[in-house]
Amino acid sequence: MAAALQLAATLPPRLQSRIWQGNQVAATGARAVSSGHAALDALLPGAGWPAGSLTELLVELGGVGEMRLVAPVLRALTAQARRHVLLVAPPWRPYACALQAWGIALEHIVWIRASEDEAPWAAEQALKQDGIGAVLLWQPKARADALRRLQVAAQDSQALAFLMRPPAARSQSSPAPLRMVCTPVPPPEADTRLNRREWMQHTGVCVDIFKRRGPPPAQPLVVTLPLQESVLPQPGAAPFMPWPGVNHAVDRRHLAVVAAGSRQAAVSVDGVV
Repeated sequence: MAAALQLAATLPPRLQSRIWQGNQVAATGARAVSSGHAALDALLPGAGWPAGSLTELLVELGGVGEMRLVAPVLRALTAQARRHVLLVAPPWRPYACALQAWGIALEHIVWIRASEDEAPWAAEQALKQDGIGAVLLWQPKARADALRRLQVAAQDSQALAFLMRPPAARSQSSPAPLRMVCTPVPPPEADTRLNRREWMQHTGVCVDIFKRRGPPPAQPLVVTLPLQESVLPQPGAAPFMPWPGVNHAVDRRHLAVVAAGSRQAAVSVDGVV
């Protein structure tokens, strides 16, 4: 071991940056993008979400906070870097009002509806395209060969690659270098004086990183992820769900339709957009 460490010390800096010891977190690299959460960045190898690598977020149900967790980096990619973000086979319809409230540029969001068998192929092809900032794929059951192809495609890409899987996948092997379980966390001490809307500002998600390039963290990290007031239904507001029939795979125009309709509903209640 001592001889190996001495040999590593003689390597050029560009090669030393690619070497890490098992008891140390991998050093900061140029292909990491800040998560937007300082405490989380401190635990991630490279101090951010790794570009050119597959990241697994294991969630029991969609909407527990995984989108709010990645919202800061999606905002940076779409609104600042002007790169496209692809949502492949999410288990829900993208909520344009929430995306806008997070500062994400809707014109750079692409929703791809695909079957469970087609979704990995769609994500793999997306990672091979230029101008892609991130690809988010939801897969309840992922085959080992599909995971390997995704990791290879991610390695050849400059984009972020997120794979959403159920917590049961934790016991399964995966080529993804970064894996974590995300579970919802209510406020530590619920104050009965708070109404429901105030209480929801203190919600968060527990991030348990069980695989990374380095030893696992000593304990899971709790990240507070409040729900913005603008994405919560206004009291007394009538439901507004414009959703014309569609028959094609990529649905981007409906994000703007939903956003426009929701703004109109808000005007009728509050008189402001």
